[in-house]
Formats: sequence, C-alpha cells, structure tokens
Amino acid sequence: MKLFDFLKKIIGSNKIEEIKKEQLDFYKIKNWIESKTKQNEIKEKEIFDLINNKISEFCDELKEKTEILKNVDVESKKVEEKIKVLVNESRKKYIESIEIFIDKLKNLENKELGEFFNKISLVFSNFDKNSHMNYEKTTVLIGKETADIREKVNIFSKEIAKVFDENKNLIDSSKSIFFIKSKLAQITQTEKITKEVGETKALLNKKIINKKQENENFLEKIKKIKKSSDYLEHLKKQEKIKFLNEELKKEIFDLKQVLDFKALANFFHINQEQMDILKAHKEDFQTNFQKDNGTGILSLLDEANLNNKVILEKTKQIKFKTNEIAKNKQEIKKNEAQELSCEIKKIILEIEDLNIKKNKEEKRYEKLEANKENSIDLLKQEFNKINVELMS
Repeated sequence: MKLFDFLKKIIGSNKIEEIKKEQLDFYKIKNWIESKTKQNEIKEKEIFDLINNKISEFCDELKEKTEILKNVDVESKKVEEKIKVLVNESRKKYIESIEIFIDKLKNLENKELGEFFNKISLVFSNFDKNSHMNYEKTTVLIGKETADIREKVNIFSKEIAKVFDENKNLIDSSKSIFFIKSKLAQITQTEKITKEVGETKALLNKKIINKKQENENFLEKIKKIKKSSDYLEHLKKQEKIKFLNEELKKEIFDLKQVLDFKALANFFHINQEQMDILKAHKEDFQTNFQKDNGTGILSLLDEANLNNKVILEKTKQIKFKTNEIAKNKQEIKKNEAQELSCEIKKIILEIEDLNIKKNKEEKRYEKLEANKENSIDLLKQEFNKINVELMS
C-alpha cells in the first residue's frame, strides 16, 4: 500500500447509515450552531490529542529506525565501489527526506480538523514523492532496514487513516457548520438591507402620495381662479393684446408697401452701412422694423428726403398701436393660473422621478428576497447533509 493511498480510502468512503433526522426551527439556528460548535471543539481536541500522541510515538520510533539505517555497514558489502557510492548517497538523501518528514509532522498546526487532515495528507504525499527514488536505490544494498522504515510509515498512515475515517462525520459536520454560519450571516445582512429598502420604498410611496395630493390641490385652485372675475378680465386683456398685435403687424406691412425701396437704394448705393440697413428691411421688414421701432428705416427716409404725409401717418398709427399694447401689458394682472400650471408641471416631473426611484427599489427588494430564498435553500441542503431537517 502506497503512503498516500489512505487518502483515497477516506475520500471514497460513503457509508450509508439509517439515522433519524433531527428537526430544527429556523429561528433556533444560532443557538444550535453555538451548541454544536462547542460539542465539536471538545471532540476535535480529543482527536488532536490522540493524533499528536500518535505522531510523537511514531516520530520517536522512526528516528530509532533511521539511526539503525545510518549505522548499516555498506563498505563491507562485496559489490562494485560505484554501487556502494550510489547507495551511500541515496541513503543520505533518503534519511534527509525522513528528517524533513518528521519535522513537518511535528510542526503541524492544530486549528481545524479538516484542514489538519489536509496538511497531514500533504506531508505524506510530499514524503512519498520526494523519497521514492532514493528509497529504491538504498534498498539495493540495505533491504531490511529500509523496508522496516517503509513498513512503519505504512502502518502509521493506516492508523491515521483509521482515525480520520472514524471521525469523517465530525469533519463533515465542522465544514457544514462553517458554511451554515457564513450563509446565516449572509441571510442576516440581506434581511437588514431588505428592511432598509422596504423603508425607502415606503418613504418614496409617501412622497408620491403627497405630491399627487399637492397636484390635486393646485388643480382645484386653478378651477377656482378660472371662475373669478380677475381671471376673465385677464383673458379679455390677452385677447385685446393679441388683436392689437395683429393690427400692428398689418400697419407695419402697409407701411412697407408705401416705401420706395428703389429710390432709397439709388440714394444710398455708395454707402454700404445704409445699404445693409435697407437690405435687411427689404428682406424682413416686420422683424427689423420692430427691433428699433422703425428708427433705422425712418432716419434713412429723412436723410433721403423721401418721407411724406402717408408715411408719417402710418408711422403715427404704428406708434399708437405699440403704445396701446405696452399699456395693456402693464395693466394686465399676474396670471396665477399659469403660475400654478408651471408648478403642476414641476410636480409631475417630481412624481415621475420618484416613481423611477421606487421601481428601482422594488426591483432591488425582489432581488434581495430571491437571494434570501436561495440562501435558505442552500442552508436546508447543507443541514440535510448532516441529518438535520430545517423547518421554515
């Protein structure tokens, strides 16, 4: 049996025992973990003590056999000198491997039983790998003493394999408890975050309800305002201003029709600045006239002596209409309904923003709940491995 074969024996072990399952309520998991952890720690300490005692005895016996191996007289063997040199060198290296093996075994840390098992496995594996070639070469001239060491290591490996095999359930239990503690902490954290998300959702929902109520209040105010005499007067003023604006546009258009742009162009054709003013008015008279209330084009008419009674009368009418519009605008009262409508638009945008945030939190909440359910399922599966039925 190779030194590392005992690992396969333990890993491959799959004993089926009919054991009645323990039932455990979810809210009792924490207490169960504490109790089980204490029980396992006591059992693990016993096993650690047992294994460490075995290691100590084994290492002492192995040292004795190593001393015997060291003292074997190779020189007295009737073989070629080069074979003696090869065996002596191999024996030296084999003994070095044994010393490293002993040192590694004695300095293993006693932390967690499963990890302890893995470390012992690694020590045996490395020794088997590193010493095999020198073992074979040493046996060429030193058979019995070398075989005694191999036999002692094999016996010890079987003893360790037996200890771990007998306590495999404890190792599995400790691994499961570690997983359960980790998963339970994850569930607790998820529940905490879920609660915070739920509170955020409730707060957002409250804000949405308040904003909708605020919107309803504004709509009610607008209804009342639209029934008031001030609002009706406001509408009349707006209509009048609209009418005067149309009249003003017509007066300005009529003024354009009586202007002699050709005569003006002939008079100012050598002056680029005046020609630019003239060109702009010819292309868009309405806009350019209202920019400066006709000052630019009228000054050109005066300079070219092309002003007349018709133009002056049209200009007078335009000025009168402009003043009327300004007067009516000054008299018009503040449109409270319009201001409230602007507030309503702002509130609608705020409600949309709140709904987006609320939907985001709802999705987050659903994801957290799904993660929690998945974690609980994994917990149940892990408990099932150690014959515990978790009750929701």
